[in-house]
Amino acid sequence: MKNWKKTICAGILICLLGGSCEAAIQMGDSGEPVRVVQKHLIEAGYKVSTDGRYGPVTARAVRLFQKRHHLSADGIVGPETYRKLTGDAMPDYKIVVHRDEKNGQCSQKQSGKKKSADSDKRNRTAAGRKALAVTKEAQKYIGIPYRFGGTDTHGFDCSGFIQYVFRQKGISLPRAADQQYRWGKKVSRSSLQPGDLVFFSTYEDGVSHSGIYVGGGRFISATTSQGIAVADMTAGYWSDCYVGAKRVL
Repeated sequence: MKNWKKTICAGILICLLGGSCEAAIQMGDSGEPVRVVQKHLIEAGYKVSTDGRYGPVTARAVRLFQKRHHLSADGIVGPETYRKLTGDAMPDYKIVVHRDEKNGQCSQKQSGKKKSADSDKRNRTAAGRKALAVTKEAQKYIGIPYRFGGTDTHGFDCSGFIQYVFRQKGISLPRAADQQYRWGKKVSRSSLQPGDLVFFSTYEDGVSHSGIYVGGGRFISATTSQGIAVADMTAGYWSDCYVGAKRVL
């Protein structure tokens, strides 16, 4: 057993000499993956900060979440816990651990293995199906009236509508429009795809309105004048108010 070295490294569960291991988020880790977990914990009703540091408070919240969902309550966010918490598969990354024979310490580096073309195609297809499901779900509610602070079918405000629609498809998003704007990957206006979130500055500086892009230069949102409605964002008022877009699928 002298040739094996057990270690805990950031982003790894347990690694052995010269091997690779499945990604996991756990005590001692820090950075954006931890922040994503913390944001979803807050959405699920747990009191944690979004400082990007996986400390005892975050670990306790994870254990409580795991118990509630009948998962192994180890406080470690592995693939199963991540999917239940976020509604998405855990990011596909590996870390290879090497032993330094001179000092007995381990070092880590990302594996150079790249996703195959087939894997990329499957991921794009899955994202496309999710986007189609989200846009179809959103259009079910056309005509429902606007209600300030509304988060259900009795009436929606803009961000409440987005949160509700995505939740129906198992995807958790923050409640407020400005918080939603800080979520996901930034995309250019020319690269918009159905299911992307689009944001506007209307009655105040900064992001104050949000919607779901449905394609063809159009988006659906909760408006004060028409309730849930589809509008053109290529010209006129909405084009002038446009701030940016994020991809969360």
